[in-house]
Amino acid sequence: MRAVFIRFIDCEGPGILEPLLREAGYRISYQNAYDRRIHLMPEIHLNFDLIVMLGGPQSVADPKEQEFFKPYYDIVENVVALPNKKLIGICLGSQIIAKALGANVRPGTKGPETGFSELQILKPEHPIFSGIQKELVLAFHLHEDIFDIPVGAEHLLASDFYANQMFAYKNRIFAFQTHLEPTLEMLNVWQSVHKDFIAKGNGDFSEIANKQKVMAETAKTIFRNIIKL
Repeated sequence: MRAVFIRFIDCEGPGILEPLLREAGYRISYQNAYDRRIHLMPEIHLNFDLIVMLGGPQSVADPKEQEFFKPYYDIVENVVALPNKKLIGICLGSQIIAKALGANVRPGTKGPETGFSELQILKPEHPIFSGIQKELVLAFHLHEDIFDIPVGAEHLLASDFYANQMFAYKNRIFAFQTHLEPTLEMLNVWQSVHKDFIAKGNGDFSEIANKQKVMAETAKTIFRNIIKL
């Protein structure tokens, strides 16, 4: 099995997801979309069993960026048509998926959602939540754009600040507006790299080490369940 991570900024990597994929026997590759001198791998949807599109500072809602995003919209459309392929989108990656599936992506009216908060599990019977014996999961946020839930998708996670935090489509495509994947090291780097953006929000950044550990326990269960589907 082969998986590829598409990065849109170098500091937003796969976090805890990479070792889980290696544990499951996946061989890992990277595509650095933030280096615009590098062309997207040809027929990437045919060469990998799982594609993961990660976060980044670009905006799917920006009309000037649509040419840049077109190859990534094409990935979504191609994965939809191939029943043996999976796709995960995180933050920016989730917005790419939502737009490619026909949903609206736009700036949120409340401004940036940042820091830690608890998310409501909307469908606890869904297989990605197997083994989770609680109604709320801790997650991290670093976004301002939001998406609508595409037609035909299942809305799975919600926050009080912005409701649409995760959806699944055909149980093969999973879009996380929220971040479940970051390691503690990643969170520390993000506080420096994204400090100006973080300053525009009023999120919870207290007890980061403890909260990351709690978040990772649940996130590992969710990601492992997705990998097994």
